[in-house]
Amino acid sequence: MPRLVSRHRSRGSSRLGAALVGVVALTLAACVAMPPTSPEDPSIPTTPTPVFTDLAPPPTTNGPSDPPVPTTDPGELSYGDTATIHTDRGSTWEVTVLDSTDPANSLAAQTGSVPRAGERFVVMDLEITNVGVITTHPMHDMTFGYQPDGGPIADQNSASVAAAPNDLGYIWEFAPGDSELVQVIVSIREDAATTGSWIISPTQSMQDGSRLYRWR
Repeated sequence: MPRLVSRHRSRGSSRLGAALVGVVALTLAACVAMPPTSPEDPSIPTTPTPVFTDLAPPPTTNGPSDPPVPTTDPGELSYGDTATIHTDRGSTWEVTVLDSTDPANSLAAQTGSVPRAGERFVVMDLEITNVGVITTHPMHDMTFGYQPDGGPIADQNSASVAAAPNDLGYIWEFAPGDSELVQVIVSIREDAATTGSWIISPTQSMQDGSRLYRWR
């Protein structure tokens, strides 16, 4: 399957990732066509499968069930706050959500990404560090989503084949100690509220709402 990026050390090339976004559009179209799980907004899917197909495979052995460092309780946070999150796969992540850009159509245009009709892009800037003991990728272990006030959550797959200029999906994998400044892009309804929250769930699903870290 075509790769979105060419990797140099642990990071792929944003330029090549942008160039190949259009090439894989047909390949990934099935992701968009999957039955939606958000009845309130059937055009925006929320699924736990990473849209990027060139991530390193998930580890065959999970990490420890007990986190190696103290973790943060789920709940409300502000931009700039840091949360340490332990996942069901046994990975542990230190995440700082720095900022949100809405609308981010012009930002996404740097990679050749164009929103679908009636939608707009929102981009999150974050710093993420693997503070656990296994090599993996956060998109295998967590769901990243954005919820406009009064609307449904759109996860990282809602933007289909779109990519942010410094997308989290450009990173091949995170070894223990690896830290990156990256972005996550989602697609929401064009008429959705211009205020909202970025949400990270360590369960690969936001459906039950039991373990949500929410920044706004």
